Amino acid sequence: MPPKWTLIVDAFDYEAVDAKGKTTRGTVMATSARAARRDLRARALTPIHMSAANTAPTKVKAKSAPRKKVKLKTLTQATRQLAILIKADTPVAEALKITALQFEGSPMRQSLLDVRTQILEGRRLSEALGEDKRTYSQLYRSMVAAGENAGQLGPVLERLAGDLESAQRMRRKVMGATVYPLVLSVVAIAVIVILMVFVVPKVVEQFSSLGQDLPPLTRITIGLSEWLQAYGLWLLLAIAVFIFGFLQAMRSDGFRRHIDGYILRLPYIGKLNRDMNAARFARTMGGLLDSGTPVLPAIETAKNTLRNAVMRGAAETIVEQVRGGSSLGAALKGAAVFPPLMMHMIAGGEASGDLGEMFGVSADYLESEFESSTTIVLNLLEPMIIVLLGGVVLLIVAAIFMPILKLNTMAF
Repeated sequence: MPPKWTLIVDAFDYEAVDAKGKTTRGTVMATSARAARRDLRARALTPIHMSAANTAPTKVKAKSAPRKKVKLKTLTQATRQLAILIKADTPVAEALKITALQFEGSPMRQSLLDVRTQILEGRRLSEALGEDKRTYSQLYRSMVAAGENAGQLGPVLERLAGDLESAQRMRRKVMGATVYPLVLSVVAIAVIVILMVFVVPKVVEQFSSLGQDLPPLTRITIGLSEWLQAYGLWLLLAIAVFIFGFLQAMRSDGFRRHIDGYILRLPYIGKLNRDMNAARFARTMGGLLDSGTPVLPAIETAKNTLRNAVMRGAAETIVEQVRGGSSLGAALKGAAVFPPLMMHMIAGGEASGDLGEMFGVSADYLESEFESSTTIVLNLLEPMIIVLLGGVVLLIVAAIFMPILKLNTMAF
């Protein structure tokens, strides 16, 4: 097998003069200073000063191991720094280099340097980002492209960083609303199972030698304990098979649409799910429209942020209706799955010409509603689970002590 080759690419800061005598500064990636000068002359630039940039050499391998995935928090920080630099009239390649230096030991650094290399080769930023689809989503690239087309790259990146921060807050809220109650429930079930499988049988051994009738609660508890000992593993296996089968079925569009539709009809959870998805959709639409993206491409991109299959299907229908000449407000109202307030605000935004701003206001309101609702749910769930666990444990303890109290009464 032939050995793998490794090409060392360095960054060189340069000062050059173009054909009109205008001085320009920037950074070029090349294997050597001579190659860097040759690259500048190919661009009709005459180098007058060149020095090695303060960056580590980049190794480009024929076959390289895949990078680790960039965290959303890291991407948000990088986007915020890029926005600040570009708004300060820093060249894009230079802004990418400066930002990359801030992420030592992170895959974000190499990603930014790779993008910078392509920028220096003459590609647009949105095109260069498309080479790393794992890090930069379709929405991210679409907003950058819209900012480039409108000449508002800095403001668009600033808006994108704000949207990413909002997405992080929503994600933390969702995680808090699901993970914390789930952990409490698992702990509660584990405590009950331990009592039923290990504690109750030890006590039953003492009762069996007494030879007297046991209270109904005690007999029921002993029966459940024996059933768990005999079939507990089978029950655990059945639950695991059910969960696996359910997850596999959720890959089917029809089944997922049915489940998501049922979730939307639930009294309280349905509203939370609808508000969360609508807020994400509105936030994305607001960012795209404010960056100059037309309505139809904006909906096509924003619909991918909807996790609920019913709402995503409604967004696809909205695209067809708007393409057919319907107004966006009327199409949203006809879908009947988005919050009424959002539909009214979008209709007003169309009438006033502030559609992007109205989507942003709708997103702010829906995110506020979602945060308030999840806070209430979390504040109620914790004591409810603790009370439920305490009640079950109290029943088990009562079932154990009732025969003992009965014996003491008979002794007197």
